[in-house]
Amino acid sequence: GLVSGGLGTAIQDRKRRGPDATLETQMPVYASYALDFQPGARWAYSPGVGLDVVARIVEIVSGKTFEEFLNERIFEPLDMTDTYFNVPTEYQSRRVVISDRDMSSFFDRPTTKYFSASGGLTSSAEDYLKFEQMLVNGGELFGNRLLSPRSVRMMGSNQIGDLYRGFSQTQEGMGFGYTVGVTVNPITSNARRSAGAFGWGGAFGTRSWTDPEEELTAVIMLQQPHPGTQYDFENAVQQAIIE
Repeated sequence: GLVSGGLGTAIQDRKRRGPDATLETQMPVYASYALDFQPGARWAYSPGVGLDVVARIVEIVSGKTFEEFLNERIFEPLDMTDTYFNVPTEYQSRRVVISDRDMSSFFDRPTTKYFSASGGLTSSAEDYLKFEQMLVNGGELFGNRLLSPRSVRMMGSNQIGDLYRGFSQTQEGMGFGYTVGVTVNPITSNARRSAGAFGWGGAFGTRSWTDPEEELTAVIMLQQPHPGTQYDFENAVQQAIIE
């Protein structure tokens, strides 16, 4: 319930991060906020703060910045060579713009020191497919084990029970695991996936999921403000399984 927003949550003065903010400097600010609700009482989709607190814990335990930790423990073992918080200048032209939007401010952003676990990475479909394939394999890829099979199962299991119900970001037949939506009932959810499939997406069309039952993963990366193509993609994947 930390800075989750929405009806019935705490109202307080929440200052914007400065350009030189880091996870370390921002945590005292977040610690000064009142909880929107008590842990276990409700569930809400966090707009950023919750996972950033987790990222700061990772920094403290590992002794590395969150960026360094991701590079050493995830990106390098999975050969994810196109994934960055700060995209190198020579790769900027490869970024896909959102259709019908002025993206000049997006490309002109200063180098960030705030390595958020909630958003901010730029990647490619090929890179992210490697991450998803690692999950399909139960936590291993290219001979490198990142997670135990049990950790992957926990990640893709509904962790919040019935608390998922009653929110605008949710739908019947779905649950929520560790950072992923989980298909509990594929019929009532109309998720076009098997029970136990898990994944998430972005506001402008990016979507991915892992389906343990079918031993497959799917990734689609779009930059468009209106949904549609991703649903066609999901239907095509489902039809390919049936055939």
